[in-house]
Amino acid sequence: MKLAFWVRLFVVFVLIVSLTACGQAITKTQANTDNTQTQSINDELQGILQLYGLPSMAAVVISNGQIVAQGAVGVRKSGAAIPVTINDQYQIGSCTKAMTATIIAMLVQQGKLSWTSTMGDIFPEMKGEMLPRYRDVNILELLSMNAGFPSNNTTDGYFPPSTSDKYWSSLTEPLMQQRYEYTKDYLCRPFSLAVEEALPEPGTTYLYSDVDYVIAGAIAERITGKSWEDLMTTMLFKPLGITDAGFSFSMATGYEVNEPWQHYYSTNGQDIPVPPNYAPDILGLLAPVMYPAGGVHMTILDWAKFINMQLEGENGGSKLLAPETFKILHTQPYNDGYALGWEVENDPVFGTLLTHNGSDGFDYADVWMLPNSNFAVLVTTNAGGNPAFEAGSDAIDTLIGKFLSRPPAGKPTI
Repeated sequence: MKLAFWVRLFVVFVLIVSLTACGQAITKTQANTDNTQTQSINDELQGILQLYGLPSMAAVVISNGQIVAQGAVGVRKSGAAIPVTINDQYQIGSCTKAMTATIIAMLVQQGKLSWTSTMGDIFPEMKGEMLPRYRDVNILELLSMNAGFPSNNTTDGYFPPSTSDKYWSSLTEPLMQQRYEYTKDYLCRPFSLAVEEALPEPGTTYLYSDVDYVIAGAIAERITGKSWEDLMTTMLFKPLGITDAGFSFSMATGYEVNEPWQHYYSTNGQDIPVPPNYAPDILGLLAPVMYPAGGVHMTILDWAKFINMQLEGENGGSKLLAPETFKILHTQPYNDGYALGWEVENDPVFGTLLTHNGSDGFDYADVWMLPNSNFAVLVTTNAGGNPAFEAGSDAIDTLIGKFLSRPPAGKPTI
């Protein structure tokens, strides 16, 4: 969960109030990125950038379907005098999970899946050899991370038993086939006794795990016969007008500085630029099979279009999903702080608070949403480590304090 979350709220003494919309009316499923009255927040971001020593940072504030503030400061690569722009792409890491969950929700709404569809139902050819504990795991348990798979940073927490990142990165088969094999390994291959004994029964315990979302991607592929990448493009990106996005853990190509380079935060406190072609070899968790759990990069303006869809969805502002489907996406089914691709807090004043952050170790992204007030803040940077996390939280604090104000005394807040 996001650290110091409640501190953030009380420090800025925020009470919900929607900002007056600026500019012309727009289609509700995408944030207006063409508003000439959008306020620059470069000065605020520049101060944070210098304080934490990051190479670059970009941020957007959304209110009532409008981007009311935006900014991008710093350089694409430390040591190079090439400034970033608001149209540069950043890796959003695990914030990709909300997109994968949305694809699954669209398939449910189309009648191709059910929230109670089980692994045995979806992969009947595996049922005979499937581990008994996973046969009845359903979609809702999977997307809420209650499926009982190993959590991140534990044995078998990223890759199936007896496999490694190098193995999955070396494969040349189509990604659909890789994800099918990845899913089969987790559903059918026994864990070691020590891992098995440490795993909770499905449906009983929240364990944050990328495994759940890779399998979710494989399910979408099984149901449609199309790759997760194709589904993301046709079902989400094109309808939302997202044009500057891709699938990989690097934004730039080769040794060109045509997009922000990622940076590794070293033990001596320096952000070291990582050549795009070498990024997968350094951290060791970047096999393409993992993309449904965290492999999208995009401009912050395009990310804002997806976030605005989520903000307005429960109020009928999206043509892609019904309000009741958004409600399922944004509700924690087991009251453990995690919905379907979203961390959740509930407050009597603010209502539902949806957040998520993401990092592959070389980047950091963070989003903070208040659906009841139709307000969100998004932040990205091309560096990893604690300074990036702290800078992201600092930027969100600053922008909340600047763009959410206290309503007049006696006025309702929700």
